[in-house]
Amino acid sequence: MDIILKEIVTIIKEETEKINKKIYGTTFLEILKEKILNRQDQIIFKNMQMQNSNVDLEEVINVLEKNLIFKLSFYKNPKSILKFKLQKNLLLIAFKELVNIDILNHNTQNYINFSLKPIMGVTLSKGTVCNFNFPKNSLIMQLQSDDFDFNIEKKKIKQYNI
Repeated sequence: MDIILKEIVTIIKEETEKINKKIYGTTFLEILKEKILNRQDQIIFKNMQMQNSNVDLEEVINVLEKNLIFKLSFYKNPKSILKFKLQKNLLLIAFKELVNIDILNHNTQNYINFSLKPIMGVTLSKGTVCNFNFPKNSLIMQLQSDDFDFNIEKKKIKQYNI
């Protein structure tokens, strides 16, 4: 699992440096999702040994003033997380097994459910209330990002005639 973690972190760092600094939040995570999935053939899943228990590996990634929290989780047993309110923007990619997600519609107070097939991902915004159902032997990647506007635009300098 450590090897997979290092491979994905390397891809995230390389691809983050290529993305325009003005892009942040869920748009940034959506672009990064596509780049990670396009390079998923570089991640060696075949050599992964099945763990005997649940494993959560976490790493903080700082690239170009972006603070990202990366988490790679293997669930040996099924796991459900109910009524979870996201504190940050989240990119979730399922590498193994089918993941079921329910998102609360604040207008109707009903849940909208969908499934992530392996090698698929979804970007969810801060404040979203979700239920996550991870089946046994699932391998999940989570990447959290703050919704910061780095104000990179050039500021106009006032010139005064003296």
